[in-house]
Amino acid sequence: MNSESASRSMRFYNMLVHLTSPGHKVIEENVAVKNIWQKNSLVFLDLYFYRTKKSHIVDSVYLRDIMDMSNEKFYASAKEFIADYCAYTAKSEHNQPEEEPTQSFDFRYLEKIKDNLIILTFIAKCTADFNQVKLASIRKYINKKLPHTKTLSEQYLNNYMDVLKPDETSFFKAVDNLKSKTPEEVEEVIKEALKISAADGILSYQERYYIAEIVQALREYGIEPDIDF
Repeated sequence: MNSESASRSMRFYNMLVHLTSPGHKVIEENVAVKNIWQKNSLVFLDLYFYRTKKSHIVDSVYLRDIMDMSNEKFYASAKEFIADYCAYTAKSEHNQPEEEPTQSFDFRYLEKIKDNLIILTFIAKCTADFNQVKLASIRKYINKKLPHTKTLSEQYLNNYMDVLKPDETSFFKAVDNLKSKTPEEVEEVIKEALKISAADGILSYQERYYIAEIVQALREYGIEPDIDF
């Protein structure tokens, strides 16, 4: 494993883990594994806890048996899981396809809400079920926020969605930019994210996880959105 950091992988978003507390009490939690890294002889995991909707850094020595609920795979030890995690993320990085050149379009009409669209598009595409229903919901949001875009062609908006291609880095950067908005504007973005995620009738673990990350990040900025999901 790289001594600095192992890449995050949302394959491990539905994990059932047993944690031991300093008093040796065993606690069962449903978590998503955000990142793993090594510092000196210690290995740490950045875990998102679905029960509390918060992230915590956990020393691997406190992890016992781990169950990957999505892939039905059991790990008897943290060491076994970490080895599999690192092998998977290394393979994913190696197999990243080269970016294809895209046609140049003038998207200045949408710059005003770019951060919002990065957030909404990333959440909508974080699962394998991105579809025309979610795409139509995003187009509807664009038209609502910027009425003049109703005159823009569907192809223009579709091309913009393709060009955005948000990843976790741009997503969290856009979330950070939300702190300059009012709580009302932030609530609107989160509600739109929920609406778009549930447009197909399903709110997945990944979508719920990233929406909760927005809420948590904003709380750190002193913004308390009135959202329940």
